[in-house]
Amino acid sequence: MKSSKTRIIIIGGGFAGVSCAKTLRRELAPDEAEIVLFNRENQLVFSPLLAEVVGSSINPLDVIVPLRQLLPKVFCRAEEVKDVHFLASQIEYESEDCRLCHMPYDHLVIACGSSANLHAVPGLADYSFPLKNVADAAALRSQILEKMEKAEVCPDPKRRRWHLTFIVVGGGYTGVEVAGEINDLIRSSARYYRNFSAQDALVRLIHAGDQILPEVSSRLRQFARTKLELRGINVMLRAYVSEILSDGVTLKDGRSIKGGTVVSTIGVSPTPLMEHLKAVKEKGWLVTDPDMRLPGHANAWAIGDCALIVNAYDGRKSPPTDQFGERQGQQCAYNIVRRLKGYGTKPFSYRPIGQLCSIGGHSAVAELYGRALAGFVAWFVWRGVYLFKLPTWTRRFQVGFDWAMLLLFPRDLSHLSNRESERVSHAHYQCGDLIFREGEPRTEFYVIEHGEVEVVRATVEQPSHETVTVLGPGSFFGERSLLSNGLRLSTARARTSVEVLVMGKNTFTQLSPSLGCFRDALAQTLINRAARCQNTEANPNNEKFPGGEGGHSSVSAGIREECDSRRLSPKQLKH
Repeated sequence: MKSSKTRIIIIGGGFAGVSCAKTLRRELAPDEAEIVLFNRENQLVFSPLLAEVVGSSINPLDVIVPLRQLLPKVFCRAEEVKDVHFLASQIEYESEDCRLCHMPYDHLVIACGSSANLHAVPGLADYSFPLKNVADAAALRSQILEKMEKAEVCPDPKRRRWHLTFIVVGGGYTGVEVAGEINDLIRSSARYYRNFSAQDALVRLIHAGDQILPEVSSRLRQFARTKLELRGINVMLRAYVSEILSDGVTLKDGRSIKGGTVVSTIGVSPTPLMEHLKAVKEKGWLVTDPDMRLPGHANAWAIGDCALIVNAYDGRKSPPTDQFGERQGQQCAYNIVRRLKGYGTKPFSYRPIGQLCSIGGHSAVAELYGRALAGFVAWFVWRGVYLFKLPTWTRRFQVGFDWAMLLLFPRDLSHLSNRESERVSHAHYQCGDLIFREGEPRTEFYVIEHGEVEVVRATVEQPSHETVTVLGPGSFFGERSLLSNGLRLSTARARTSVEVLVMGKNTFTQLSPSLGCFRDALAQTLINRAARCQNTEANPNNEKFPGGEGGHSSVSAGIREECDSRRLSPKQLKH
């Protein structure tokens, strides 16, 4: 039910959304307005320092700030907004139990940011590492350290060289910074390894343009390129990547560049929410009026990376940077306050401070208020600016301490594995309990002992969850977790009181060679599912499927997972 107070909903917990929420809370008393911020994760990510996480310069936790601590008087909800109904002035979101709920608003601010574009080049999503959030940075750091460990024990010099070749696609700010950090990490740590040296490692920076860092002046671009090459980074210009493979990349001119790790920093795409919004768009991005309102909607606003906002200061479209997002959030909040008090709004106008980019080796390039800086001075300014742009003093002290320790001690070479302790256990679920949720990692295998489980999923035609199938005693589900490390494509929920046998991935892998009949049954199940996926998209009648060979169901929780991911033959399963 709608609150009697003015309710302002903000979608997105990035720089723009947080800045807007902070300004609104400062300008409006709690008894005047209820401010609600929706964000899938409960933290703000300080993205300018993600490359530092990759290079093991700072701790991954130091670049995130919990939203609840940052916005103590804002109602923060870690839920995903699925759609916006502008005419009814309400949002549609997925609650903690996977049900679609609605919440009305008086004013709405859309600041949902952008997603990594993993479809710009074939193979990008399969074989490259994006760098959009802390999980991406931590995964890439682990990959680099793992490749160094493999190179240490690899007897083949050619393959060792492959392990130690890192390809960065994209020569913008992120690409240059991450290439510099990877290079610094490897070269400063090579002395701890016996079987390779710093000269054996190679970082390649592939850029389609004539010069890297197109946002800065030509002199700074040339300085950055020269410094990178002096540090051992191979800069390839006018090189277009046409395909990414498991062992490297292929260029449009036919050249093949081999490397054990490919990092993608090229482009962004709109978030899934943007596809559902019935608003004026340009190439998938929201178009706004000068005051950041959506055309035709008096109480809906858009800011940050998801919006195309013209900067009244110079008449140009605002770049999708944190600097602009923060200022847009502030100006949007002031405009909402002016609307609530009966005053007119003002167009967004901001004179940018400048640009900063670290290039590794205690060197950087910078443009501040039209003045160009390069080298150590620019690097010192870069660190000082970003240190004080961190949103809390706690994080400033933590990052400052990490940087200070880096001057005295080597970079940390430990990395956390995502492998958890395995177990074979029993679990009990009450009616309505979630066993696993769509979008979660695949980690366990389940066998139903008593009760029934229903599998639900969302489709493009029906965003609300529909029941795919119902499973009974003897059925098993979650078997794709044994064969891939992707995310689940469906949700499993207890239909009645349920008892299940739970088996971890590694445990099942170790046991299955001795369980020939069960292994064959599993193989047959996947074959049946593949055939069913070819004949029908889903089970529209929500019918129960009878047990197949070995007493298992011929269709289980992974029916869509088998259709949408790699199909495996019985031979692959047996071996």
